[in-house]
Amino acid sequence: MPRWLAVTIENSVESLNRVFHLLRRRHLPVGAISMCRTEDPQDLRLLIPVDPARVDPQRVRANLEKLLCVKAVEDWGERPLVIRDMALVKVRAPAEAWVEIAQLAEFYRARIVDVGPETLIVEVTGSAEKVDSCIARLQRFGVVEVTRSGPMAMIRGQGEAAPAERVAEAAA
Repeated sequence: MPRWLAVTIENSVESLNRVFHLLRRRHLPVGAISMCRTEDPQDLRLLIPVDPARVDPQRVRANLEKLLCVKAVEDWGERPLVIRDMALVKVRAPAEAWVEIAQLAEFYRARIVDVGPETLIVEVTGSAEKVDSCIARLQRFGVVEVTRSGPMAMIRGQGEAAPAERVAEAAA
C-alpha cells in the first residue's frame, strides 16, 4: 500500500521541472504522480505515491522540502483516503454496438460523453482496478485511444489537510 505525499508547489513550469528533476536525480522510486491546481490558483498540488518497501517516505519528503518552490509537503500516512482514477476511452462503435456499449457503461457506472459517427467516448471513474476492468471489457469493440488521469486522492471526512501556510511554518 503506497504512502501518499501531497506536495504544494508554485504554479509554474519551472517548479514542476525542479521537482521532477530532483526525483530523477536522487533516483527516488515513486509511483504515478498526478497533478492539479488547488483552491488557490497560485498553487499546484502533486500527489505522489511512495512505496515504503522501496524508499522511506520521510526521505522523499526531506528532499522535496529543500526545494524553494515547494510550499508544503504533507505525508498522509495512515489517514483514511478516497482514491480514484479516471479514464476517457474512445471505442469503435458501429450503430449496432451502441446499446451493448451503453449497457456495459451502465454496469461500470460510466458515462458516454461523446458520440461520433464511428466512435463513442466513455468516461469511467473509480478504483484503478475498476477502470482497468472496464477498459478490458471495451477492448472487444476496438479501443482506439485511452487517456487516464492517474490516481487522485483526498483525505476522507473531517481529516482535513493542513493549509500550506501552517505546514510551511512548522517546517521552518
